[in-house]
Formats: sequence, structure tokens, C-alpha cells
Amino acid sequence: MSRSIGKYGRRAGFTFVDLTITVLIMSILAAVALPRYVEAMNRFRVKAAAKRIAADLNLARENANSKGGVANGEWASFYPSSDSYKLHGDPDIDHPNDEYVVDLAKTAYPVDLVSAIFTNTQGYSSTQTVKYDMYGRANSGSSPIAPLVFGQIVVQSGSEQWTVSINPTTGKASAQ
Repeated sequence: MSRSIGKYGRRAGFTFVDLTITVLIMSILAAVALPRYVEAMNRFRVKAAAKRIAADLNLARENANSKGGVANGEWASFYPSSDSYKLHGDPDIDHPNDEYVVDLAKTAYPVDLVSAIFTNTQGYSSTQTVKYDMYGRANSGSSPIAPLVFGQIVVQSGSEQWTVSINPTTGKASAQ
């Protein structure tokens, strides 16, 4: 049986020291890259969740506009304690007999729903509900239902936060 002998009379191949140094260098590179990867994933998650919330609010706005407003049940409720929200009056895509509920902790991009604050022209602040009239404008409040002057939903993953703001004039939601 012949053995492979290198140019200088030694066997060709890697030594244990070569392998150890290679693994050590790769471990250092991974340790440097991991925090940046986690940060990028958190940024992706909050951006995706904020854009979904804005799109769902705009869907409720458009549906209120086409159906005739609050009397027909177009509003969104936010539940920060359970990281979820519900669009009342809109069916779930997969279960048409159920209302549209999104649990942000169980999506492909899990995030925390930090807060939802809606203030109307009467000075009443709700931490839960925003309603749309037949013109697509946002309203808030239960007893004094009045036009929205401030609407903001905040989502977070790790140290990254994104905000969904509702324009008080048009009712349109946007992620920032």
C-alpha cells in the first residue's frame, strides 16, 4: 500500500493544529456576526408587523368607506396584553365565519404590541379602539365618539421599535 507523500517528505493533509486554528477563526467571526444578525432580524420583524398593521387598518378604512361606516361595524381593537388585534366586521381569510384576529406573537415575525393610543377631539383617550366613518376618517371613544386627533400603535422586537400612525385628517395608517 502506498502512502501519499508531500513535496517535503511529509504526508499531505491538515494537522490538528490547522483544524483548531480554522475552527477558532470561524468561531470568532460567528461571535462578531451573531449580534448584527439578531439586530437585523429584530428590525425585519418590527417593520413587517408595523406594515401589516397599517395595511389592515387601511383595509378597515376602505371597507368602512364602501359599507357606510361605523354603523356597519368597521373598527379595530388592539390588545397589548396579548399582543393581538381584531378587525371587527371583517371575516378571517382562512375562516370566513370568524372575525379577523391577528396574534402578533404567533406570526412568522413575532413581535410585542407595546401600546395603542387613540385620542379624539373631546380629549378622550382610548388604548384599545379606533373606528372609521363612511368617509374613511378615523374616530375614537366609546361615549364621546369623536374624530381622531392622535392615533399611534407601537410594536417592538428586542430593542427595535416601529410606530404605526393614523393621519387624523384622512384616517390613513402608515408605518414609520
